[in-house]
Amino acid sequence: MSKVGVTQLQKRLDGLLAFLNPHWDFVNCHMVNYLTDQHWSVFLPEGLRREISGNEDVDLAIEELFWKNDEAVGRFPEWRRFLEKGKLERLALHPELLTSVEELLEGQENAAQLSIREFMSAKKCHEVELTAALVDHLVKSSSQGSYIVDAGDGKGYLSSRLALQYGHRVLGIDANAENTQNALSRNRKLQRAWNGLTERAELQSQGITPKRRGKKSPTRDPTKCAPALENYKTTARFITTELDFGVLLVEHFHQLPQEISPNICLTGLHTCGNLAATCLQVFHAQKDCRLLCNIGCCYHLLRERYSRQEFFGNKALMDMQTDYGFPLSQYLQEQQVRMGRNARMLAAQSIERTLDAKELPNVTLYYRALLEILVCRHAPQLKNELQVGKVRKFESFQEYIKKCATKLDTPWLAAIEEDELQSLLQEYALDKHYLDLFYLLRMSFAPVLESLILLDRLLYLKELGYERSYLIDLFDPVISPRHFAIVSIKPLT
Repeated sequence: MSKVGVTQLQKRLDGLLAFLNPHWDFVNCHMVNYLTDQHWSVFLPEGLRREISGNEDVDLAIEELFWKNDEAVGRFPEWRRFLEKGKLERLALHPELLTSVEELLEGQENAAQLSIREFMSAKKCHEVELTAALVDHLVKSSSQGSYIVDAGDGKGYLSSRLALQYGHRVLGIDANAENTQNALSRNRKLQRAWNGLTERAELQSQGITPKRRGKKSPTRDPTKCAPALENYKTTARFITTELDFGVLLVEHFHQLPQEISPNICLTGLHTCGNLAATCLQVFHAQKDCRLLCNIGCCYHLLRERYSRQEFFGNKALMDMQTDYGFPLSQYLQEQQVRMGRNARMLAAQSIERTLDAKELPNVTLYYRALLEILVCRHAPQLKNELQVGKVRKFESFQEYIKKCATKLDTPWLAAIEEDELQSLLQEYALDKHYLDLFYLLRMSFAPVLESLILLDRLLYLKELGYERSYLIDLFDPVISPRHFAIVSIKPLT
């Protein structure tokens, strides 16, 4: 298994930054301002703008460059060059930086995975199955993880699977007390149904269609006991490097002697925002944490060390954070690299899912940009201040504006005549098509921005001397857009 070194990661980060540096304003622009701030003219290089003139070009460019990606077609050479340059910066194009699960297992056979779909969506099932199998292997193969701490436990999807299927002792920690209670309640239901669920999963794995639930199966073993509940506990805490996991484990697992330091595997499936970075910092700060397996998400909620673009209602949550989540590595800190909230928001979008579904942005995005023009005309003091949120069930732009006026309780918006709204639609009809293409071009930066965040995390661990640290492409990116796991194993002492 090839080991990625500090110098190798630094060079790759240099390449990422060289590509991104001319485009930071572009990736930090807000689609709300697409029309008011003339994003098409301001952010697109002249060569790209020159190749698009009218609706037909826009439709053809979307079809050829994004939906088909047919390199044999000679149209839009400037666009092709621009997009290909960005693709070369994605992690998927640098397999030398990634470690497969098979490589991590080093030839050992992974445990059979049960496809248990009850109590969770197909997406969550995919994530839980793969993460639980990986964590189980790490714990069993290293002899360093006698207890598992699940950070950001939420509804207990991962921790329940680790406890019930694999028999591990798991402490789920979540900042929300209601989540911890719901996780325990869900686990009790799952425990009661576990034998039936595993039986169904085993039959399905053999190509046998199980009977409908509720029908007693003749193959069921009546002597088979339900798995014990004692090995899954939860607690409501806000995780920081100061929170002593060893003390918490003694509190919740009474069979653990106080004088013995437990070996801990710290895991987390889609730990939100800063929590992913905090997990890496906790792994380093607490000697009992011997193993780490973390999949992060919600990059927009990271607390940046150098960014000054923390707006759109983000401040309250940011004030709760005690540590910075980006950049973590000394290398990027020395360069004072900053991304900005909109860039981090973009990093969490899925170009793979968009291309697979051939999905253009919802018309709400265009309507919101039109609304911002009305803001500039009628209430200019509110430019960039109006937070609309989700608006559902409308048949037209006029209806969308009415719903916004009601939701926001803004008399000036409710007073706008329908003639003005109709005129606005006509004036910017062409821009709707251009917005779609702009949106896709901007989204092409998403995997590049995510690469910057993930490689910063991997480099942070390598800088601290954790040579057995890996970046694993764990999930199908179409099913689960946040599909990379950070794994780290401390050396035996």
